Amino acid sequence: MDRKTIIAFVVIGIIIILMPYYQKIFNPVDETAVVQQETTTAIQQEVPTQTPPPDYVRPQVSIETRDLNVNAKDVVIVNDKFAMRLSNLGGGTIREYELFAYSDKDGNRVRLLLPEADANLNIEYTNLYQDVSNLEYIAFDCPRLERLTDGDTLLIEGETTLSYSALPPDGIKIEKTFTFYPDRYDFRLDVALADYMQKMAGLRYSLNWKDGFALTEENVVDDIMYTGVFAMMGEELVKLESRKAKSGEGTTLNTDGQTNWLAFKSKYFTGFIAPIESKGIRSELMLTKDKDTRDFSAAIDMGLTKSNYQQDSYMIGLVPAEKKLLKSYGMDLDKTMNWGGPIIKPFSIGLHWLMAFLYGLIPNYGVVILLMSLIVKLITYPLTHKSYSSMKRMQLVQPKIKELQEKYKNNKEVLQQKTMALYKEEKVNPMGGCLPMLLQLPVLYGLFIIFRTAIELRGAPFMLWMKDLSAPDALFSFGANIPLLGTDFNILPILMTVLMVVQQKLSGTGAGGTDQQAQQQKMMQWLMPAMMFFLFYKFPSGLVLYYLTFNALTILQQKYVINKKVEKDFTATHPKVGVTVKSKKKK
Repeated sequence: MDRKTIIAFVVIGIIIILMPYYQKIFNPVDETAVVQQETTTAIQQEVPTQTPPPDYVRPQVSIETRDLNVNAKDVVIVNDKFAMRLSNLGGGTIREYELFAYSDKDGNRVRLLLPEADANLNIEYTNLYQDVSNLEYIAFDCPRLERLTDGDTLLIEGETTLSYSALPPDGIKIEKTFTFYPDRYDFRLDVALADYMQKMAGLRYSLNWKDGFALTEENVVDDIMYTGVFAMMGEELVKLESRKAKSGEGTTLNTDGQTNWLAFKSKYFTGFIAPIESKGIRSELMLTKDKDTRDFSAAIDMGLTKSNYQQDSYMIGLVPAEKKLLKSYGMDLDKTMNWGGPIIKPFSIGLHWLMAFLYGLIPNYGVVILLMSLIVKLITYPLTHKSYSSMKRMQLVQPKIKELQEKYKNNKEVLQQKTMALYKEEKVNPMGGCLPMLLQLPVLYGLFIIFRTAIELRGAPFMLWMKDLSAPDALFSFGANIPLLGTDFNILPILMTVLMVVQQKLSGTGAGGTDQQAQQQKMMQWLMPAMMFFLFYKFPSGLVLYYLTFNALTILQQKYVINKKVEKDFTATHPKVGVTVKSKKKK
């Protein structure tokens, strides 16, 4: 291996380390562009501002009674997918939400909301004196729930409707009607307002999601990192993402124009609010994060007509962030999932499809990963066969290279010419060893994205100690935080590193050259595996399992297919060199 090859390996290592940050180059965020929609694509709607008439009497709201409302009543809505605690304060605000099909780190059902959640799906507007409506403190009437007591359960066995109505002190009549289904994550919400003319500062109201999501994953850092709040403005997706936000600094993004839907997500779960008929006229997104906490909210504004009555319908969902499910709603909700930039996205989506297809045949993601390693190896075999053959021939022609080095040691220019001529004659490519690694980079990063994104892999076991392929394969805890390694002892990265060393030895790395080159090459034999060990140590075990298996298949390919054939062909055309090589093996 010459100096150029060593430099190439170093460059490859740098590429691997910097790969997660490439999206900042290829997919930058233009904050100016997303703050304001172009008027040519936005639906402009006049929202007149009103002033109080001379005889207007300002309504009085008792702040003291907001937190102690004797008429407050919660009902627990239960269907096949979720359990939801719905409060009549605000006319149906969501206080708790559990998903039956998913568990937290303690084995309990995932609870998406924080314990203090109290104003999700609240309606908000301002009166002529710019007072906020504060509907979340007003108990709405729901005749269907009169026979139930606070905290009772309503089992959804068929399509079920609950209607909440109220006449707040400002005199605007409000009705919120929920429609639940027995086997769906989503539900319908109809909002009707009447008698609002001359009682609002502007003919608009907002539907809000205020309380974000609770942290549900054991890896809190990842759960916070992959948080996002989104709005589909016409055909453009605007977003705030935690991974691009500064810690401790809240960010708010306001956009005016056609608003098709709002969405908000954690690492594995997504919520959305989507008007069914009329579109929104404005959105407001907010996100803030800290080391171990996050907060986000979203609001969609709806314009009101001058008819003094309006009804809007919404589809609401709190769902697992599963690509197939989000895509089934037919409004591009799957765009909230990050599959990588333009270079990597085709790989990650294609690999995800392959993984889902194989899982349909063999319902064990560990086995699926093994099969994917085999499939990728078969696909790349024609491309890597020539490269590995060249690497082996490079090892076998080392005696001739040494002869040239000895003969032309005082003439570097001639030595280089003779060496390149020898490479051409022997059909050797000094840089051929870089190709297999370069081919693997987009596949590896595509898989990395899948394991950080696909909820299907959340908590997916393989066998023995590998109980969650989306997390490192911790066998036991060190009981302390060890630099570069963390708190857990992971086995798969160690096995992967050992196989990398074996593979490099089979490739002939370190063979021939001057003493100085030999030392450099020997160093590279350990530098690359060591670098990959620390890089992969905290990666999802499924990704490490894939790379480990791929390396094992590569060793078999080199040792029993390529090397044997190359040695046989080389010995036939170079009998003297062939005998020399064999005699070295005997020694």
